Amino acid sequence: MLGAMRSTRLAHPDLLADPRTLASLLGPVATLEREPISPPGFSGARFERVLVTLEGGAARSLILKRARFDSDWTTSRTDDTFGRAALPLEAPALDAIWEVYACPYVAHAVADGEVGLLMDDLGPHLLPDVRQPLEDAAEDALVGALANLHTRFWNSPALEEPRLCAASQLLGMLGPGLAREMEGRSDVPPVIERARHGWGVALARLPAAVARRLSQSPEDIARAWGPLPRTLLHGDAKVANFAILPDGRVAAFDWGLVGAGPAALDLGWYLAVNATRVRGTKEAFIARYRDRLETALGKTLPEALWSALVSAAIDAGALLLLWSKALALESGGAPAKSEWDWWVGNLERR
Repeated sequence: MLGAMRSTRLAHPDLLADPRTLASLLGPVATLEREPISPPGFSGARFERVLVTLEGGAARSLILKRARFDSDWTTSRTDDTFGRAALPLEAPALDAIWEVYACPYVAHAVADGEVGLLMDDLGPHLLPDVRQPLEDAAEDALVGALANLHTRFWNSPALEEPRLCAASQLLGMLGPGLAREMEGRSDVPPVIERARHGWGVALARLPAAVARRLSQSPEDIARAWGPLPRTLLHGDAKVANFAILPDGRVAAFDWGLVGAGPAALDLGWYLAVNATRVRGTKEAFIARYRDRLETALGKTLPEALWSALVSAAIDAGALLLLWSKALALESGGAPAKSEWDWWVGNLERR
């Protein structure tokens, strides 16, 4: 049953689709089929669907993801040489993640510069991949789970886990510094090249003061936020990385950017990457998140603190994705202009 057991660590990613290994995990295997699949995304990871039929006739559909540290751009941009995606499955300090989210993982392995993850096929429970706002109940489930994750690890000692992604690493992953960092390199991944070009467009359009502020180092920007409360961050809180199960639980996957920092990073990324999925205005979404967060915390956050968190979320969302919104603006259309204007207007009011 999904979430009822913890993932089993295996010695090598090759074993994750081995019939004998699967028999030890699932029961006697009658047949096994493997087929490559290409889900949305730009990480460079390889995916397969593994269809297992047990001797008793029961069928199990699994998804196998394998990512090499030297070809996955997210690992290189965040100094991941150890398989951060498996960290929530192995670090005891992070066990409480699976009190908030259902665990979809069956087995995992990290060896020879590669991380492999075998999980239940959540296809039937994923939210439709469309550019339309979520249903109210679906958005409430995702917001509630994210707020509960942040509450569970609010200023927690677990955040001292050294392998967690730092706030500055997340902020700099796709930031304006790409042009300088990638200068002269010929091995730039397509998404990085696109972001580099997008920042050229964005910085030329931004008010000078905003462009200067966003062009600061990620470390300086994070320091400028002051002593905001820290929590555990999913790191990639896009709608496509969650599934709502029939019993109402939310399952979460793709933890390769799991980190420690202000909740603003998850909030800002959610607003930026899920722009077409947000129900109502962004302001209404922010208010909904605040309500769920304060309810879970059991207290009202001071207005000054909340204002600082929202400001940091605007910074974070812009640093991670304003380049993409600039490219969309170049292509034209009222929705792209409205989206750009919202971010720039809020950045100017900072």
